[in-house]
Amino acid sequence: MDESYCETPGSRPVPVASDAPESGPPYAECVLCREPTEYPESVKGITLCPVCEWQEAQRTACSG
Repeated sequence: MDESYCETPGSRPVPVASDAPESGPPYAECVLCREPTEYPESVKGITLCPVCEWQEAQRTACSG
């Protein structure tokens, strides 16, 4: 089965590795629920917490 028909979303911010020196607080706020995310505040664009990111992925998943 060819899955290539599903469109992939545009570029997303990349989470900072937990062992990186700049990975400490302050973290960006989720744009949906305002919970802390895995991304530093300096990340540009829409930032989602892991829960909202998963829920958004479920909403935009290909239905086949």
